[in-house]
Amino acid sequence: MKRRGSGDIEIFSLSAIDLFAAAMGAFALLTIVLMPYYQKEIQERTPENAIADLARAAENSVVATVEQRKALEAKRSAAAANVSAIKSDAQKLLAELAGAEAALLEKRAEAEPAVEVPEPIARQPGPTPEKAVVSFRFLGMKTVKDDIAVALDLNRCMGGHEASVNNAMERIIGSLQDNHRLQVIGFQQTDSGPRVQSWPSGGGLRRINGGTRAEAIGFSEQLTTRFGGSASMIDVFENMLAGPAQAIFLVSDGLPNPRANNGLQPAQLIREITRRNNGRKEIHTVVVGNYFDYDGTVEFMERLAERNGGQFLALASAATGVCD
Repeated sequence: MKRRGSGDIEIFSLSAIDLFAAAMGAFALLTIVLMPYYQKEIQERTPENAIADLARAAENSVVATVEQRKALEAKRSAAAANVSAIKSDAQKLLAELAGAEAALLEKRAEAEPAVEVPEPIARQPGPTPEKAVVSFRFLGMKTVKDDIAVALDLNRCMGGHEASVNNAMERIIGSLQDNHRLQVIGFQQTDSGPRVQSWPSGGGLRRINGGTRAEAIGFSEQLTTRFGGSASMIDVFENMLAGPAQAIFLVSDGLPNPRANNGLQPAQLIREITRRNNGRKEIHTVVVGNYFDYDGTVEFMERLAERNGGQFLALASAATGVCD
C-alpha cells in the first residue's frame, strides 16, 4: 500500500478496480453465451403443440359457451311463446263458456212464464192461529177430545162401592181443563123402565171452570146414593151417541142385564153398541167393584173400549157389594 504524505491509507487501488470490472465483463459474456441453452430447456418443458392445444381448447370453450347461451335464449323464447299461447287459449275458453252461459240463461228466461208482481194491497190481519190440541189424561187413559160425557152405571150391584166410584168420578172431573165441556149421566133400569139423570139438565154440555167442576162432582156424589135396579146400557148409549159429546167414559161393574138390554148377551151388546157408534165417538171404560168375582165383566168392558177407539181401566174395591 502506498502511504500518503498526509498519513491517510487507501484501501483500493486502480488495479483492484480493473480486476472487478474484468470479472463483471466475464460474467456478462458467460450469460450471453448460455442464454440459448436456457430457452431450449423451457421449450422442452412446454412443447409448442401443448400450448397450441391449450389455445384451441380455450377458443372452443368460448365458442361452446356462446352456442349454449344462444340455445338457452331460444328455449326461453319458446317457453314464453307457449305461455302466451296457453293464456290466449284460456281466455278464449272462458269467453266461450261465458257466452254459452248467457245463451242458456236467455233460453231459460224465454221458457219460463213471466211473473206478474201484484199491486201492493193494504195489510190484512193474519189468520187466527188454530187452538193447540191439549190431551186429557186421567187414571192412565188419554183423549184429545174437548167434549166429554161420563156415564155412571147405577145398577144395584154397584152399591157398597160408593167410595171407589166417587174417587173415580172425582179424578175424571178434576182432571178436566178449561178447554173441556162436560156432561154427567147416571143410568139404570127400574121397574117403570129406563131411567136417566143428567147434569146439566136438558142433556147439554157445560164449560169447565172452578164452579162447574164443583157442581159436576157434587152431582156425581148424589148419584152414588141412588143405586138400584139393573143396567140398561143400550138405552143410555143410544142417548149419548146422539148427543154432543165426542168422548164417552163409562164407569160400571161390567154386568149388563140382558133383560134390560133387549135380550142381548154381553158379546151381542158390544156388537150392537159398536154398530150404532160406527166409529163416531171414543168409548173408554172403567170397571169398578169386585169385578174379579164375576166371569166376563173385565172382558166385556175391555172389548167395548177396544172396538170403539177407547182405553180400558180396572179399579178394584176393598168393599163388598150388595150382589156379593
